[in-house]
Amino acid sequence: MTFKHILRILWVRRGLVMSIIGVAMALTIVSWLIRPATYVATASVVVDARGVDPLTGNASQSQGITSVLATQEDIITSRAVSLQVVDMLHLENKEDRSRQAWASTLNRNLKVKPEAQSSVLRLSYADEDPEFAAQVANAFADAYLQTSLDLKLEPTRRQSEWFNQQLQGLRTRVEGEQENLSDYQREHGVLDAGANRLDVENTRLASISDQLVEAQRVQQAADARLHQADVALRGDRLNELPDSMSNGLLQSLKGEQIRAQAKLADLSERYARNHPQIIAANAEIASLNQRISAEMQALKGSLQQSAQIARQQVADLQRSFDAQKSHILQLTQQRDEMSVRNREVETAQSAYSNALQRSTQLKLESQLNQANAAVLDRATPPQNPDGLGLLAGVVLAIMFGGMLGVAVALGLEMLDRRVRDGEELTLAGLQVLAEVPRLRGGNAGTRKLIGFKGGPQQVLEGKPA
Repeated sequence: MTFKHILRILWVRRGLVMSIIGVAMALTIVSWLIRPATYVATASVVVDARGVDPLTGNASQSQGITSVLATQEDIITSRAVSLQVVDMLHLENKEDRSRQAWASTLNRNLKVKPEAQSSVLRLSYADEDPEFAAQVANAFADAYLQTSLDLKLEPTRRQSEWFNQQLQGLRTRVEGEQENLSDYQREHGVLDAGANRLDVENTRLASISDQLVEAQRVQQAADARLHQADVALRGDRLNELPDSMSNGLLQSLKGEQIRAQAKLADLSERYARNHPQIIAANAEIASLNQRISAEMQALKGSLQQSAQIARQQVADLQRSFDAQKSHILQLTQQRDEMSVRNREVETAQSAYSNALQRSTQLKLESQLNQANAAVLDRATPPQNPDGLGLLAGVVLAIMFGGMLGVAVALGLEMLDRRVRDGEELTLAGLQVLAEVPRLRGGNAGTRKLIGFKGGPQQVLEGKPA
């Protein structure tokens, strides 16, 4: 089917096409006349999608702007916001309708549209009254801001109340831990169980340990000298005793003893045993031996006393060492106990400080009256109704009616395939022999086409064979 053929079909069925266009125009005019005028008022709100903390100024929002705007759109169209609008405009008193019914009506006529690549939301409300439409659009914007603020502050207020309740218990715990620490210090007389005091006590212990080692060395030396004195006395070997060598009196007595013995030996060669001089020499030697023995006993006693003193000193130093070691162990235990109690106090104080800081922050946040959105443009009563005017509607009716008429005409032609001219036969593969012109009389709408295709000729009365 060629374009020329389509035009011929439309010309033949031009009455049908014009009728459809006329019906479309009539319906458009009638609907425009009977349809009440609807006015759409629009308010704009801008949303802070960054989620900036008003106290610290830090941005804490991690969601995308699309998600944030979708959430705000759900809040605007929620029943809570609609009921708040009903209360703000006192709509329940205007008509005999409940708050729920008014809220449903408002939500049905409200449209929320986010702007592309922007944080702005458009709140549009349609109504027959332009003033009422503007009031509702502005009321929705105000109710949305108030609801957003309530949603933000209500959890903060609850947290603030909870922290205020916890602060008293945390303060009591801090006071109790501090009192336990003070009681422990008073009970054990501890003022400082730190590292400095332990260093002093360890230094004192090291000094006592050095003194103890030296005393043990002195004791060992005294015991060794006493043992040598006993051996020397039992074996009469005074020359082997070092202390006797350093004793001047003993050495003098030993010298006199040697001289007396030499004198006795000389006298024994000249006189008889009972000679008075020999008796005197023996008496002198016996006296010297007694004096030497007495001096040795005195020397032994001195050594015994020195050994006793050394042993006593070792025992005293050992007791001091044990007492100092026990004292250090006690200080270490007290330090550990004090550290535990100090950590408990610090932990309680840290928990109380953190809770107090968080409570103060929540108290400030609960007093904020700034939402994360603001009204950008308030709605004003529209001057013109929504939708197309009469002229634009008629133009569209003509366009769409014409398109519908063309479609109906072509559809009917597909159902009733009569031959309009010889060109159709040529396109169908038939050879046209002759074409009778259109008659002017009663058969003015008929013409004859004569053609054949590979067989006997056929006469066609305006329809294909």
